[in-house]
Amino acid sequence: MVSRSSRIKILLIVLAVLVLFIPFLYPLSTCRIEKQQLHMSVAFTRWIVGPEGGILTMKITIENSAGCDANVESLQFTMYRLIYPDNTTEDVSLNDTQLIGTTIPAGGNFTTNFAFEQPFSVGPRSVLMKITVILQDGSSLEVFDGPIDTTVQQKP
Repeated sequence: MVSRSSRIKILLIVLAVLVLFIPFLYPLSTCRIEKQQLHMSVAFTRWIVGPEGGILTMKITIENSAGCDANVESLQFTMYRLIYPDNTTEDVSLNDTQLIGTTIPAGGNFTTNFAFEQPFSVGPRSVLMKITVILQDGSSLEVFDGPIDTTVQQKP
């Protein structure tokens, strides 16, 4: 016959095992990040033009207002229109990707610098660009679609 203290120990061990396996059976976090929960701002833009082309540099900040962490794999940039100083425009399809591989905590933010290199001899005064966040689960969120002024000289 099993003593009372042995039964209590066995019961406690069984309960501990069940408590440890419950999160695997029923995940505690089912948070899904929506487009409006990630806010992106672009600052300190500068178009540097040289004899062999131009580089658009910018500082990008992503703010996470979701209730869970955002596991960001990369940022995809699509530049689709150039607006030159004389107000002429040029439609383009220029793409670039920057690997990030970071977690932005709930309520936190992440800042990175980015340089978009292209072979233009005259720098546009503004570009129209889409920026998409690719999450580690493979989903994507377009967090920016609009103009970026490249002539404003800002101090970092």
